[in-house]
Amino acid sequence: MAQYTVREINGHFLHFAGVISEREKSIAILSQDVNIIERVPSVTEYRNLCSSVGWSPSSDDYMIKAILAAAIFAVVAEDAVNGETIGCALLLGDHASFYYVKDVIVRSDWQRKRVGSALMQALTEWLEKNAADNALVSLITGEGLEPFYQQFGFAQAFSMLRYIHRDEKGK
Repeated sequence: MAQYTVREINGHFLHFAGVISEREKSIAILSQDVNIIERVPSVTEYRNLCSSVGWSPSSDDYMIKAILAAAIFAVVAEDAVNGETIGCALLLGDHASFYYVKDVIVRSDWQRKRVGSALMQALTEWLEKNAADNALVSLITGEGLEPFYQQFGFAQAFSMLRYIHRDEKGK
């Protein structure tokens, strides 16, 4: 779906939405120094990638293992020269009608080198081969990253979020 929102002179919002027709897909052209591999990152790789982009990964290995175990498909990007993991992308879902793109992460020193595009291309190809017709694929992204995901057919939409917060005693 494509959606446009207009704020009219009285402060009211008008929303226009419609189905997106076939859209040109991004084709990642990646350096031969990077390999995209279908696998889940290790706990250490995931923690290092999160830290490299300023995210605060859980210090609890059990929590990270649970996140990684939830992936129905995952890819990592490796530096072909030294074998280091430089990026990852996870796909969660119910194998039927809903998929969620989670944690597309590219190490900060490898950003803007088409690594993220190659990771998203791999997820897109998997979805096109395996997802059911009319399956919904969603993601949540930071502000300013919308154009990156739009090249893979994503469109902005309204949603609702809820965070669960626990006090120090776990209540």
